[in-house]
Amino acid sequence: MKHVGPTYRLSYDALDQQISFEGTLRITDADDAAAVLAYLIAIHGQIQGTLRLSFRRLRYINAEGMRALSQFVAFARDRATVNLKIIASGVLAWSVRFLPNLRALWDGVEFIVHDDGFYGSQAIIEDLDFVPLLRNQTRILWPQERAVIQRHGLARGMRVADICCGCGDVPLLAMRELGPSFILGVDHSEAAVEYARGLQAEFQVRNAEFQRGDATALLLEDNSFDFVSCRLSLQIFSQPEQIVRELVRITRPGGRIYITGEDYDLILGHPEQEPIRATYQAAASYGAAMGMDLRNGRRLSGLLADSRLEDIRADHIVADTVNTEREAFAAVIESWRDFSAFTIGSRLDLSEPDRATLLAGYDAHLRSIRWPQGYASWTVIACSGRKPANP
Repeated sequence: MKHVGPTYRLSYDALDQQISFEGTLRITDADDAAAVLAYLIAIHGQIQGTLRLSFRRLRYINAEGMRALSQFVAFARDRATVNLKIIASGVLAWSVRFLPNLRALWDGVEFIVHDDGFYGSQAIIEDLDFVPLLRNQTRILWPQERAVIQRHGLARGMRVADICCGCGDVPLLAMRELGPSFILGVDHSEAAVEYARGLQAEFQVRNAEFQRGDATALLLEDNSFDFVSCRLSLQIFSQPEQIVRELVRITRPGGRIYITGEDYDLILGHPEQEPIRATYQAAASYGAAMGMDLRNGRRLSGLLADSRLEDIRADHIVADTVNTEREAFAAVIESWRDFSAFTIGSRLDLSEPDRATLLAGYDAHLRSIRWPQGYASWTVIACSGRKPANP
């Protein structure tokens, strides 16, 4: 059941007992306001328990729109048969500013911000201090990934979206070196988006844009990009299929979705492989305790297959001590070492013996990298699939 206005759409999902608001709820006359109120009241009359009102895809609401919502809350209060759950998004400033006011009308209104702590490591990954780790990784991965991403379909002249883009360095490199017509980078971290915009301005990269967004509810049109990527990000979410669903939605029919992920079991170091292996197994376990899957690379092709994509391809992106400058590789491992042992370790309250064991393996890895006869590698799995031309 839907109600479509001039600039907005309201749709009801009976499975979740949820009305979703999309577009811009800019009510301009009494008839429009009455139609919105009548739709909400009609849904109210069909259900029991709690009615969810989701504003995660609503770009903005004007004063008349808020007045219509207030009238509906008053209606629900007077009937007292159905409670209301208001769902806002932290990336939409208006929603966290205005929607809580509806609770003042009735104590049967619950207000939540969907993306406030919606993955376990959010507080540390969205901090500005995480940016150097991302930059170190890009420095050694991009020289290897550049050819891989082209094999998976990124080509000159395309409209590209990079979802969970982090600090924006890969979209900017791709814009300069691979010649798409436009790249949009989306990330939930305000610090990362601001950093990306600063890089773009400093390097004068045109035809690129960065915006905050919730990867599970993107404020982007259906079928609007030729190539959509999500790199080294699905691993931090407990329900990555929700993000893949959004990647597919915004990709045009015939376009490609490209995702990458790690698998800590594929990290190698010689001659001290055993302590290195033990450390990355432990790091994967500690990551799991924070809601991360640091072995998710092996699951990516299955995620794409479950999304009914065609022509699924897979590649290994390998940075090692043969194709990568050793000190640049060491900088990545040092970033991981500090993040794992101290940032995550502090969150999990690791014991000093556990921390010491973890550090010993990272230090063995660093010795393997810095010893001229040593060998080390980091493998990232890249997968892509084509959205069917006739879904």
